[in-house]
Amino acid sequence: MKILAIVGSPRKNKNNEALITNILKSLQDPTITIEKYLVSDLIVKPCIACDACTRNLGCIFNDDMTMLYKKFNEADVVIISSPLYFNSVSAQLKSIIDRCQAIWSSKYVLNQSIIDIDKKRIGFFISTAGMPESPELFSATIPIMDLFFKSINCEYIGNLFVPNIDAHPIIEDQETLSKAHNIGLELKKRLKG
Repeated sequence: MKILAIVGSPRKNKNNEALITNILKSLQDPTITIEKYLVSDLIVKPCIACDACTRNLGCIFNDDMTMLYKKFNEADVVIISSPLYFNSVSAQLKSIIDRCQAIWSSKYVLNQSIIDIDKKRIGFFISTAGMPESPELFSATIPIMDLFFKSINCEYIGNLFVPNIDAHPIIEDQETLSKAHNIGLELKKRLKG
């Protein structure tokens, strides 16, 4: 079984990475392969809406997204994190999401999907915000992540939303780190079930 985790924050060793790391620790198992990528280490050009992916499989850009298409296909679980930037996901993560247009085109225009559409995958999303909690704080991220997970044929099973990290950084928040750990245990149970 394969777990793919993408830390969508451009800042290394901060809140989003701490949450994903805690989830991944509880997923460790001899039968599970875990791969973690940081958007800050990836080169992914933004989609330019050239429509080349409606004529030929894949994208005209040969960058790290080519590798991610393969990783999305192989994964059984995809875990994505992002800080909340202007009530949405980070620009770096959004470039990855937008480049999934090539997957959508392969499935619905070319009818030659570049990922296995029969494979069952699950997706989980984590987001952090500096602002205190409010009812609609993370609401703009949900439709974005829903469409992203649909594009890579994942069942979107849940979120971990963590507000007010400017006042309470994750590394000092044992309750939230424990929640992340328990999410990993639940994902492992679901994989093994």
